Amino acid sequence: MIYKEFSFGGKKNPFGSFGAIIAMIGVLLLLFFIAKGIFTILSWAAPVLLILAAIFDYTVITDYLKFIGKLFKENPLFGIIASILTVFGFPVVAGFLFFRAFARKSLKNAIKKAEEKQKPKFTEYEEVEDDDIMILPKVERQQKTSTTTNKSNDYDELFK
Repeated sequence: MIYKEFSFGGKKNPFGSFGAIIAMIGVLLLLFFIAKGIFTILSWAAPVLLILAAIFDYTVITDYLKFIGKLFKENPLFGIIASILTVFGFPVVAGFLFFRAFARKSLKNAIKKAEEKQKPKFTEYEEVEDDDIMILPKVERQQKTSTTTNKSNDYDELFK
């Protein structure tokens, strides 16, 4: 029977297999502090984001409130849980509503630009009132002659 041992950091590691556990705890702590910092920044920006969401597209906020009201009617327990999570997660909800309102506004602008490209464009013109400009001089008609008999035609000389 062959027995192989795999340890974190080599055989001379004083922590043995606990090194991996310590590294995992360190990574989780780092992720916790990053999430805490983002949540703190978002909590300060939440009122501004909510106001901007109302400016961009107020129907996003009314749709969200209608969604919470619908949850209360269909299942009161889920409605209570959703409203509690909305209160405690206000910064996240405000960020979500801002993102949704911004996306709707951008989509509406893109659709409006696409519709403007589809519309026919009319060119500006100027009406000419003087009829003398439109009178062309009369041109005399030349009789058709065969190309082999008439050697004086410069056009035929190009193809020789």
